[in-house]
Amino acid sequence: GLVHAACSYIGRYNFPFWKLVGASVTSSYRKKWQASESDRILNLGGGSNCLDGCLTVDIDPRSDVYVDLSKKLPFPDASVDAIFCEEAIEHISLEAGKQLLQECWRILKPGGAIRLATPDLNWFTSKLSQSHTHCHELNQIFYEHGHCYLYTREALQFYCQEAGFIEVYFSTYQESKSRLGYLDSHAHRFQHLPEMSQYLEAEKPKEIAPNLEL
Repeated sequence: GLVHAACSYIGRYNFPFWKLVGASVTSSYRKKWQASESDRILNLGGGSNCLDGCLTVDIDPRSDVYVDLSKKLPFPDASVDAIFCEEAIEHISLEAGKQLLQECWRILKPGGAIRLATPDLNWFTSKLSQSHTHCHELNQIFYEHGHCYLYTREALQFYCQEAGFIEVYFSTYQESKSRLGYLDSHAHRFQHLPEMSQYLEAEKPKEIAPNLEL
């Protein structure tokens, strides 16, 4: 509505203001989406890249709903069909990233899928000995773009499995057989090699073992 539009516009130039009002101003959109009967696909940390058929959540005032990825996600348990998270998890600390994966597992329905795209530290380090320019590229990926923590493939897989995800596999950019690969766009939007990122896809188990108290 008009209030959201006005607050969002102000928030683009005054982020402290948006941080103060964003969650309350956008809560109605989140609740309406949660009540819908269509597949609920969450575009987590999507910024201004609002995708058709998805609810885009981020601290960015241009997203659909204000959500801080470093906090508890404002969605009920087992309420989301799928989660797409493109080039976002590297913008929060390792501890916050591990918590985010646990939160994603919590809010996904059993059998729900998650797709993570994030810079591939393996790719960058493999290029170091090839040319002096790759030293500069590695420093850029670490110290520019607001990145907080970069993952090797092994680390990202480990933390996803630690959070409870199964059927973990590494996909490719816009892979046709992927459930969510059609949403990939970062390499095109920012004109970088798709191989610079890793694309991990995983599932929440269809059957969740009950917690047994001894």
